Amino acid sequence: MTAREYGHQILPGTAAQTRGVLDIVRKEASVGLRRGSPLLAVQVCLAALLIPRGGPASFLGVMLALTSAVTLGVVVMWQQARRKELRILQTHPWEVWPCRGEKVRVVSSSGTRADGRRWSTGSRLVLLRPDGQAQCSFPVPGPGIKDTVWFAGDINTSGILAVPGGLPFRHVTRQGRRARPPAPPA
Repeated sequence: MTAREYGHQILPGTAAQTRGVLDIVRKEASVGLRRGSPLLAVQVCLAALLIPRGGPASFLGVMLALTSAVTLGVVVMWQQARRKELRILQTHPWEVWPCRGEKVRVVSSSGTRADGRRWSTGSRLVLLRPDGQAQCSFPVPGPGIKDTVWFAGDINTSGILAVPGGLPFRHVTRQGRRARPPAPPA
């Protein structure tokens, strides 16, 4: 079900029309390029200088070339994520969802050990149906959330979750639900 079907408020226009939202997405996109491009250029140049030398220098050049490929992959993924955020913001309106915060048990590097894992608690933001039941949950986008949150996108796949007013926000995705194995015959 969607916010419209539940009768939740849908703000006019698109989420991108909220003051400051597009500036943040564009700034984040440029940060990825500003940090990744010079690093990539240095790695490629050093690899090109070292590979023809042969011996240990050649091995180091090959390792730098592999590192360059990884750096390029990270820069490309960063840019794709920013483009996806921008597309969501430019095509979807803000939906006002009632919500509540919950502490959940999460796998952690520190915390109490049980069932072969370490567990601690984390905060989740639960979006609510009109009857007060949970629709879905996401990581908290920032401080200042009391009883409502803004969401733009498809509640079943991915979108932008924001504090009322539009800032701060975060891109959130939902994992596909795993099919339960069939019950054994009785």
